[in-house]
Parts: sequence; structure tokens; C-alpha cells
Amino acid sequence: MAKILVTAENFAFGPVSKLVTVAEELIKRGHELTFIGEGTAYQLGSKVRFKKIYRFDTDSKEFIEWGEKIFKKADVVLTSGDRSSVILCQKLNIPIIWLDILFWWWDEIPKFLWNVDLYIQQNSLNNKRNSLKYKNKIKNMKMVGPIIDLGYKNSRVKKQLLLGFGGMEAKGWYKIGKDSTYPYTIAKLIMKMVDVGKYEKVLFVGNERITNDLSKKFGNKKFVFKMLPHKEFLKEMAESEDVLIIPGLETPLEAFAYEKPILFLPPSNSSHYVELDEFRKLHLANKINSLHFADYYPYRNLAGGNLRKIMEIFLKELKKFENSPEILEDCAKRINRYLNLTQKTKNKQKLYQRKFMSKLGKNGLKETINLIESFIEKNKLAAN
Repeated sequence: MAKILVTAENFAFGPVSKLVTVAEELIKRGHELTFIGEGTAYQLGSKVRFKKIYRFDTDSKEFIEWGEKIFKKADVVLTSGDRSSVILCQKLNIPIIWLDILFWWWDEIPKFLWNVDLYIQQNSLNNKRNSLKYKNKIKNMKMVGPIIDLGYKNSRVKKQLLLGFGGMEAKGWYKIGKDSTYPYTIAKLIMKMVDVGKYEKVLFVGNERITNDLSKKFGNKKFVFKMLPHKEFLKEMAESEDVLIIPGLETPLEAFAYEKPILFLPPSNSSHYVELDEFRKLHLANKINSLHFADYYPYRNLAGGNLRKIMEIFLKELKKFENSPEILEDCAKRINRYLNLTQKTKNKQKLYQRKFMSKLGKNGLKETINLIESFIEKNKLAAN
């Protein structure tokens, strides 16, 4: 079995949740895994039974010098979006596997990623632009279907409303309390303006630091705020009667795979804005089951733009939204309308979800594991 070092970009929960899904399966197969991460990546990664866990910022100036000894002990490195790990591996000539869950999103893919030893692209939203741009540049690229743990597919549903906030912040991009009050704004909206009488529990899930603070401020027996290990989050989602989530990418893919009708909360970062655009184009979302800033403000075409510039544009609009009592009240009314739809009406979403998921291919988790193990075997990286 191989000694695999794993890392994830410190950007909300998307990159690390996908890494965790793959890592847990590799651990089951008997491989020895070591994890390095910080921030939101550490929050989820530290809940997995890795052989060793290091809390360290891979974007820090000290990382290259600090990481050399640890990286040299690995047979191979697997990273979900952490570019610093790639740079260090290339310096040390260590095999590197790049897991890309956002191939469709990037405005630019730097040259040093074109020659990674194995580039695994998760199929999701329309990737035509970058496929045309990079198909002859990126070597060793393989595409897989959505990478999802389906272990809780047959769970029994209980009277619970789940609100998935995701990782809520990303170092160097946006921070709750500085750039946004999103989770506090939405939590207050749900608690004060939405009728949740039919549920025994309303579970808010997301960033550990923020859910701990929300729990202290607002938590009680009915309204519960917590950060969950990824497997536990999937279990709670599968068991929930209704699911309200941010329009990210990874959690919606999981919800679609679990055949859960969902309401998309307003976007909390620029990628969510674009993803909600895409979901509406694909009929996975509409004005009944999604809350878009474009319903209240002039539409902004953010797709394909410079990532820094579009985040700046988005955060200004988010601040307006968070400070607009009339718009927040209307959002609450729309959430109430959705929650009071019949289950039969909500279940109509499943038809579009199934059609969308079938086009992406089979569950990519098994294929991803096979690609990684074939790479290890072919390059004779595992210990005898």
C-alpha cells in the first residue's frame, strides 16, 4: 500500500469535502494517508482518521521549507486545488495528483499545472470554454463523473429542516465579520420570519468558528448550529425532510445524487452567483426554489471574468442585500412558500436532477480511486 500525502485549498468546504470523500475510500483500501491543511480545509480534514494530521498554512512563506521533510516521506501527493503543494512536489520531484472540481470555473489554469502526473477533472457544469482552451495543453488529464459518497442513500427521513451554509469564508478572498454577515443574516431571517413549526429540529451546518458563535448567540433545543464531519453532514442531509443550501457546487451535486428536492439560498460568493445562473439555465433551479440577487438587482454576467474583480463586484452587492430589510422580508416569504409546497410538487425537481446527473456520467468516486491506484501501481509507488 502507498503512503499518500493529501492537501486541499483553504477555500470554504468545496475542495476539502471532495478530498475527504476520496481520502476516506483510500484509507478503506489500506493506504496510509497524511493530511496537511489550515482554515476551512483543516476543519473538515482534521475529522478524518488520517495516520497523521498537520495544521499548517500551505500558502505561508514558511511552507516550502517546513514541508520538505514531510513531503519526502510520501510515495505520492494528492491535492484538491492546493497549488502550493504542486509547486513543492515539482521542486522535490515527487509524483503529484491534481484533483480539479472546478475545471469549468477557472479564468486561467497556470502552466505549472499542465504537467502534473495525473490531472483528474470532475465533470459538473459546462466546461466547453476551458476544454477548448486547454485540451492540447494539459497532459495526463482524465475526466470522471461527480465524486460522491452514497453511503446514506437509503436513510429514513425525519422532521428536520437542514440549512447548509458551506465553509462560509476563504482566506485571502472573503471573511465573515469583515466582508459579509451572511450566516448571521440568513439565520436571523429563518428564525424570525420563516414558519418552521412543522419541524422538530432546524439544523444549521457550516464553518466551525461561525457555527460555534451562532450557537452561543441563538442556539437552543430546536435551532441547532454546528460543524459536522462530511460523512455526518451527508447523513443529516439524507435524513432531512427539507434542505436549504447555498448554491455552491459540491453540496448540490450530493443533494441531486441523494434525490433531495432543495431550495437554493442566496449566493454567498461570486462562484455561487455563477453556479446559480447555470442551475437556472439547466432547470435545476427557478424562482420558486432559488433566491438570486438577479431577482432584485440588475443581472451581472460574472462568468469567465477575472476572479478577483468579480469577487469584488459580488461582495458589494452582497453587502447591499444584507442591509435591505424589504428584500430580506421577500426572501422569507419565498422560503415560506417553498416549504409549504406539497412534497409531490417539490419532487418534480427530481426529474431535472436525475437527467442532469445522468449526463455527467456514473458516480466518479470509484473511477477516481481506480485512477489513483492504477497510477500508484504503474509507477511502482506502493511499498512491497
